[in-house]
Amino acid sequence: MQLGYRSVSVDLHGNEYMALLGANDKFLALQGKVRANKARITRQFKSTQIFHSLAPNNTLKGISLKSDSEFTTAVFSYQNVGEFKNFLSVIEPHLQYSNGKKLGRAIALVHQDTLTTAQKDKAERRRTVIHKRLTNYLTKGPRFKHEGPTLNAIIDRIDSLTDYKLTRRYGGLRLDNVFLTQGGSVILKPSASYGFGDAIEDFVLFECEDAGQMPCAIAGVIDGYFGGVTVPANFWVGFAIFSAIYSLTRCSERARKSPQEQARMVAQSKRIMQDFDNFTRPIPRWYRSNLVKKARSEAKRLGL
Repeated sequence: MQLGYRSVSVDLHGNEYMALLGANDKFLALQGKVRANKARITRQFKSTQIFHSLAPNNTLKGISLKSDSEFTTAVFSYQNVGEFKNFLSVIEPHLQYSNGKKLGRAIALVHQDTLTTAQKDKAERRRTVIHKRLTNYLTKGPRFKHEGPTLNAIIDRIDSLTDYKLTRRYGGLRLDNVFLTQGGSVILKPSASYGFGDAIEDFVLFECEDAGQMPCAIAGVIDGYFGGVTVPANFWVGFAIFSAIYSLTRCSERARKSPQEQARMVAQSKRIMQDFDNFTRPIPRWYRSNLVKKARSEAKRLGL
């Protein structure tokens, strides 16, 4: 079978999504170097086997996984897709909001799985990983000069923080890990970091990476997840604490990579702290902003 090739996108790990097009067959493939990314792509392929039954219209369907001496290739059923974040960057705020709601509804679907007792135990043990990362931040650094309000908020609340919802986390969710189909549906890219834990953790990278640039889209994600009803107070409290933890631990881990990344992570960590008014309020500024209120109102007026 002769197949043509069209590059769709390249991820942060250098792995390429490709459309494979033949006379009668079409596929979407993810390919990367065996030595660097075999384990990652294998896990991404396995994620589609777990989540596709929960959200068949918003996840890829895995077909095959193969490796040769040079490449590992995961093949999925064909979707005519482009980058969701690129699309959001060129549309109006109310359209960003309404498309964000689509993504929120997709996340709600992947979180609907019922956990067994053993799986709930694994989800609860996720706390240990988070505590270890916080310990690493405090002992290994690099530590941020502005850490005071954030660290105080974590110390004051982490022991009394209850789980919002134990679930199977999708992992790695942010706008650049989402495709948009030609028909307007969102497709979650296969994840290598899925596991068990609190559902809130699937929203924190949106705060870290996207809320500063596209607050209307991220407000839509949260509103779509909750189906248009008032977001529960315990979600906001958990979201603020997880964001505080990530603003120190994740930003510090990434800051070690290069001086340029360190400068970006310091700015990101400060911005997250400011979003929550130095972590004195659980609902971020961008969600309360007039820009988001206007976008939400316009989307509602247009029936989007």
